[in-house]
Amino acid sequence: MRKKEKIKILVGVISAVVLIFILLSTLAIAIYKYNSNSHLVRLAEKIIPFPAVYIRGAGFISFNEIKNNVSAVKKFYESQDFEQVGMRVDFSTEQGQKRLRIKEKEIINKMIENKIIEDLAQKRGVKITDRMVEQQVADSISQFGNREKLVSDLARLYGWTLNDFEQKVVKPELYAKSLAESFASEVDTENQQKKANSLWEKTVKNKKDFAQIARESSEGKSAENGGDLGWSTREQLVEPVAEKSFSMKIGEISDVISSPLGFHIIKLEEKKIEDGKDMMHLRQIFVKTTTFADWLKEKMKDYGVVIFLHDFQWNTDEGQAEFANAELREFEKNLSVNSQGDPSVFP
Repeated sequence: MRKKEKIKILVGVISAVVLIFILLSTLAIAIYKYNSNSHLVRLAEKIIPFPAVYIRGAGFISFNEIKNNVSAVKKFYESQDFEQVGMRVDFSTEQGQKRLRIKEKEIINKMIENKIIEDLAQKRGVKITDRMVEQQVADSISQFGNREKLVSDLARLYGWTLNDFEQKVVKPELYAKSLAESFASEVDTENQQKKANSLWEKTVKNKKDFAQIARESSEGKSAENGGDLGWSTREQLVEPVAEKSFSMKIGEISDVISSPLGFHIIKLEEKKIEDGKDMMHLRQIFVKTTTFADWLKEKMKDYGVVIFLHDFQWNTDEGQAEFANAELREFEKNLSVNSQGDPSVFP
């Protein structure tokens, strides 16, 4: 009798294991091959953290995390009243669904970037404490007016709790800020500084033509136009350049200005007021330094990334996720034509 009972128990256990295996296999096929969004699959994703992205050394990103973030962004756009400015968001159409997939791709890339930033920061000894998070949240609360207003807006716009905000926004921002500061303290810009100083001497001390020097030696896109940046408001200029340019006289050439992008020498050509805003017409000689964004992009290429999502693949050369589907890639390429006044396509 005891032997028969043991056999029955063993058969029951084996049957249960086989049933669970079949269930998990069915769910995995529904998720990975068909990208199913059925109620059962969504429920399973909440319970079981099926991996959607694997980042070697930095961990996994689950299907549920991605879908929650996509839902939050979708809720944000659909909760806005864009009709007042003659625009609308409609993700229910065929093109709207494609635009939502583009937002999903942007979200995936941002989540991968956040994971890698956190890993790089921790390897440099960066620690984000609860106190740091609390202070950042307190700053956000002061911008919104009060805690209740922030909590209410998070729920209304994104369907988030305050804890969601801390984990999805505050901590990633703190890690990125700390890593950028660490990078800035280590980057060597001595050679670029010397080049900028030499170009400044040519234009100011040796009285050589500013536009010609810019055309020959500037590293910015404006070099082909003799460094001409056109008309700009203060908000359109990187802060150190804006601060200097709006205190200059027409025809004046600045000293070498350092910014997060590199070294700038600017010449003020004209001033005007348009629609109540001060505007400056500038020329620039620019010497590029390695920016945090450049450095991070190269670092991301060093990480092995595997994407299990059906419509996406990892581009190792670019260090980012891209569409595996050629039709979606073509749609994204012509997004401005396909936007139909949809504000969700704007960065």
